[in-house]
Amino acid sequence: MNDKTKIKRAAIILVIGTVTAKILGFMRELVVAYKFGASSITDAFVLTNGIPSLIFVSIGTAIGINYIPCFQRIKTIDEKNKFTSNLLNIIIVILLSGCFVVECCPDIILKFFAIGLSDETRQYAIVMLRIVMIAIFPIIISHLFQAYSQANGIFVTTAFFGVATNIVIIIITVLASEKNYWILSVGTVLANTIGMGVVIWGSRKGGFHYCPMFHPHDRQIKRLVSLSLPLIIEDIASSMSLIVDRNLASLLDSGTIAGLNYAGTLGNIAGTMISGSVITAVFPTFSKLNASNDKRAFEAAFRKSADIMLFFLCPVAMMMTFFAKDIVVFIFQHGAFNSSASKIVWESMACYGIGIIPSGMQSYLIRAFYSLQETKIPVKVKVFALMCNIGLNVITVQKWRHIGIALSTSISLIISYVLLSFFLDKKFRIGAVRLITKEMIVNSTISLFSGIISYVIFERCILIDSLFFKLMLELGGFLMCYIGFNAMMRMNTVKGIIKILKE
Repeated sequence: MNDKTKIKRAAIILVIGTVTAKILGFMRELVVAYKFGASSITDAFVLTNGIPSLIFVSIGTAIGINYIPCFQRIKTIDEKNKFTSNLLNIIIVILLSGCFVVECCPDIILKFFAIGLSDETRQYAIVMLRIVMIAIFPIIISHLFQAYSQANGIFVTTAFFGVATNIVIIIITVLASEKNYWILSVGTVLANTIGMGVVIWGSRKGGFHYCPMFHPHDRQIKRLVSLSLPLIIEDIASSMSLIVDRNLASLLDSGTIAGLNYAGTLGNIAGTMISGSVITAVFPTFSKLNASNDKRAFEAAFRKSADIMLFFLCPVAMMMTFFAKDIVVFIFQHGAFNSSASKIVWESMACYGIGIIPSGMQSYLIRAFYSLQETKIPVKVKVFALMCNIGLNVITVQKWRHIGIALSTSISLIISYVLLSFFLDKKFRIGAVRLITKEMIVNSTISLFSGIISYVIFERCILIDSLFFKLMLELGGFLMCYIGFNAMMRMNTVKGIIKILKE
């Protein structure tokens, strides 16, 4: 099997695993919403489930990205295993320290993440936080061994890690009730432990053998830390934005934290399945072209990939904005999830929909910076966008409540995208950035008109009793208008995108 075939096979496995995990993750959210609605329990669950990620997963993400370059510099398998074992032991010590602090002072930690929790929600959250903190060990260790497996060409366990964890969480959620609500947190720990076992099994197939050692001053460890720090800071900036949002949401009505989470999940699934797939596929190409100093080829690949992403991302963003109410009511409003909870979700989702395009493009531009070996600019931009988000939240939350929080997030993403585009063009003289921005405006305009036409026809002119048929006609009408406008006005662009996809 040649290298090209191996890459294609790995890409297919990763895409299948990622899409399946996203679908199962969404089903997990639906099961929680069905059983508990938008209540104090769901607020506590969403909050505590996110705290380990917000505190520690930035470390795991940075390790996942920078571990492989360090690993590849080591020549022998024995030295590679020693490096991995040493890193594993250092991670465990760090996690033990962090876990000890949280277990001793859960109430203080909760006040940092959500200062306005009601007494009922806080009591739920303290119990759930003490349980779920145990999950940081399998989560971060899984990041390490996923990177080890990828470095050895093993992608199956990495691709289906999310599948395994989400299936376990769904099963546990079905068994949970208001009396034994803490089982939700047990499910998170159990699911990630099983996922960790699968990933470690895969790394054993790659030749890993544990070596008992602890040398934090090792040269390779120091190199990994220096490479990871900018990524950790950037991720912390993103996490701080979410912390601010949840702090403000905790001051609002019960269920607001969960409602914002459900709205964000819908937007993330729609956006990341498109942008994430493109970014994963093109990042190695960007790095390779930059290493060969082929600027013209880099710009061509940069623009082509962005055109594909925007062609699919813009209509998704507009559909999530225009038809938010019908989408949310159709998907969520069942069981304990009532109309009041639905209103919080669809109003938030309509505002989050505005940020889907800049969010996807922000991630795309950041990967372009990384491939050009520039990490400082994305960090500075992320921190500035965080400050903007905090300021906008303070201004809007009192009057617009959850809508203000969601809208502030979308505006800060637009600011981040504009700044990243400006600096990428200014520092590296990449003219394609302006062409991409023009393409984004054109696609967004076509999507906007398609949304207006479909909304007016099926919301104002034609009354349909069945929500399912109404939603299908709205989305179908939107897509017909979008494809029709593109076929009439931009046929060459459409043909070019089809040609790229075939390649």
